[in-house]
Amino acid sequence: MLLDLFLEANILSSLEENVKSMGLCPEEEDIPWADMRDNRDLTVLTSWDPKDRQLSEEQRRLSLEEEALWLRIRSLTLRLAGSLAGLSHPVTPKNSEKASENGMASKPDTLRSLLKQLETALETGRAFTERKIQYPFLGPPSTRLSPALASGSCQCQASAFHLASDLHDLDTLGLEDTTEVQTRIGNSFKSLLAQLKEIFNKCKGDLLEVKDSRCKAMPALLENLVFFVETVCVVLWVSSYCGSVLRPLKSSIQKKKKKKKDASATTPAVFSGYQEYTAALQTLLSEVLDHVKGLEIALTALKLEGLTLEEHALSEDEQKFTKTVMEKVQSSYLRSLQEVGELLKKRADTMKSLKI
Repeated sequence: MLLDLFLEANILSSLEENVKSMGLCPEEEDIPWADMRDNRDLTVLTSWDPKDRQLSEEQRRLSLEEEALWLRIRSLTLRLAGSLAGLSHPVTPKNSEKASENGMASKPDTLRSLLKQLETALETGRAFTERKIQYPFLGPPSTRLSPALASGSCQCQASAFHLASDLHDLDTLGLEDTTEVQTRIGNSFKSLLAQLKEIFNKCKGDLLEVKDSRCKAMPALLENLVFFVETVCVVLWVSSYCGSVLRPLKSSIQKKKKKKKDASATTPAVFSGYQEYTAALQTLLSEVLDHVKGLEIALTALKLEGLTLEEHALSEDEQKFTKTVMEKVQSSYLRSLQEVGELLKKRADTMKSLKI
């Protein structure tokens, strides 16, 4: 479901539509975490390793713990996206009872509660990855938990949802009584840009690195690029919500200026901060799109003949097999880059709708 949102929802309105069509209710926890059972068949491949190198019960338990942690982080991210879609509904007065509508309405308290749970899950995940647990060669495979946390994408997404919470406070209380909130929002703009740039820095490099007639695949770079695009999707949803909050507030200020005929009245810095943020975000997305295009060109132009994966000489049959494998890796990477580039371009095209 989360992948569907990344692929289909570009701005807040389409996020609302997708969340509604999924019947997603962020207030409700639909995964029975305490009753989860491990139904994986981890012995499907016969291992001839000595007993001390085979999968142990402790490793099986740790693998299940890792799977549950990663699933929990993704589940909370999905529910936070649903909660964000609910925030876009007209603000309900604080003293009135807030009603749920078709499973879509989401109280600010729900967003904050989910954020706390996500922060706890991220901290637990960080502590787990620091143990650097190694599983046997035949499995189980590690989850995406460690690379996701190392890239900074999960932390950046959490920061974006924190910004959404502050924006709701601004929307509810207005400009006059929210000086501190506005300062936090301005700082969040700068922080999100810095975090996105840091994630992008971890995407730089060639996917197939060639040195001294040897070819080395760099799958971590492609994985980081996917994490970056997922994070951009979340940031754009929140940015769209930000625009929907600031736009009427700015319009109200301009109307008051016209009534009072006082053009010198100061406009809160949160508006200029948002405009600088969206401009910088658009520049960053253009830079990333150029980078992806450059990777595509480099991969397409790469001639695999004469390259090898090994230091020692290969037989003719081994050379043919190696070339076939490398061509499939090259084709797979190229296809992935094209899909990532297309999605990123669609998201970059939505920047026009963020103007206030």
